[in-house]
Amino acid sequence: MAGQPWTGMLDGVLAWARALPAGLSNQVAVDVAGRRVRLSHARVEALSSGVLGRVKGLTLRSWDSTPAVYDLRLDVRGWKLRVETTPQRVELAGGRYTLWLATPGRVELEESPGASSLLMGALRTGAGKAALQALARKLLPPGLAWDGQLLRVEGALPKEGALAARLFESSSLRMTAEHAPEGLWLSAEEWPGLLDLLQAALGPG
Repeated sequence: MAGQPWTGMLDGVLAWARALPAGLSNQVAVDVAGRRVRLSHARVEALSSGVLGRVKGLTLRSWDSTPAVYDLRLDVRGWKLRVETTPQRVELAGGRYTLWLATPGRVELEESPGASSLLMGALRTGAGKAALQALARKLLPPGLAWDGQLLRVEGALPKEGALAARLFESSSLRMTAEHAPEGLWLSAEEWPGLLDLLQAALGPG
């Protein structure tokens, strides 16, 4: 019995996705059995660029989608960084967002490869980790934190546009993410907000 409401809800979402205009229908896929949706890498880039573009002290210079990670180049308070990352978890609640990004690949200071390698080597092995985390706290602007494995980004959702704050002021949506060659799969812990997410993600902005 418990599975019937889920199936009916997801069937409705699937029908909605199929009815999208051709330009949008190829940006989303629904896996009813797996209770998950997939956004194209292009749509993930558009949404993430909008979020990161509002973080003070951070500028996204470039975004490259690969089968396993997103290869980003960032300016963070005057430092030029290259980060291979992918979303791991997303939470939308109370008009705010929290995004956890795994950093399984390179995290480099582009202007100083030697220093970058030393920094990463020390952090990955745990040597001097407390001191390096203190350095990250000083370097990263408010709303960003990195522990050597996960980069956490948090802030207020915009008032309008994609993922507007009003959509998640009285409701919450918590998702885990899985990077795949064809896009980013999102599995929601609370599915009633799924349609709101899709409408926001595929809307203008």
